[in-house]
Amino acid sequence: MVYIFHGENLQQSREAFNNFLDSKKNIEISRLDNKSIDLDKINNFLQGSSLFETQKILAISNLFSIPKINLDKLIKILHTSSDIDIVIWQDKKLSATQLKTFSPAKIEYFHLDNRIFLCINSIKPNNYNYFHQIYQEILKNELYDLFLYLLKTILRKQIQTFSKFNSEKLKQAYIKLIELEYHTKTGKISSPKEIILEKIIYDLVTTTKVVYNNI
Repeated sequence: MVYIFHGENLQQSREAFNNFLDSKKNIEISRLDNKSIDLDKINNFLQGSSLFETQKILAISNLFSIPKINLDKLIKILHTSSDIDIVIWQDKKLSATQLKTFSPAKIEYFHLDNRIFLCINSIKPNNYNYFHQIYQEILKNELYDLFLYLLKTILRKQIQTFSKFNSEKLKQAYIKLIELEYHTKTGKISSPKEIILEKIIYDLVTTTKVVYNNI
């Protein structure tokens, strides 16, 4: 059986993917991501016998981010392993065509609250006032953790690809988000995390320098 976890809500889909795998006891699980694909090793895992003759699961993160030439080869291999469960997590919503790659399959889709999209899309140069309005809605609806998770992911991708922001300011904002998350978990911040996050965004989208003295 093939299990697919996907959608714009990366936090919930990832948690569901991990919880599903963690629930499988006494099963040999091989976890891979799109950056660690070795077709020979995968084929050996799927075709080889288990050391203790237990059930096996192949779990792949971001399968559909693999270059097409390797993806096509891997899909052929996976289709020959009907006796082994394949569990897939993708960091985006998959298209209908992609989902049909594995049929039948048990599919779980995790949608994102529209307010999250609005808030993320409002993070533009010199657009702080509009961002602030939507950000308050995020906080009222207790979407802070999900917003922070997605924001980190998006800024990281922008650092690697393209962004409307100055590259140095973008990197500084991303680092500050990592620091905020760490210090929040360790209880080392003296101001509310929601306010600190807003300051980080303010510094990113405006030309005014904000001094961070609360982290």
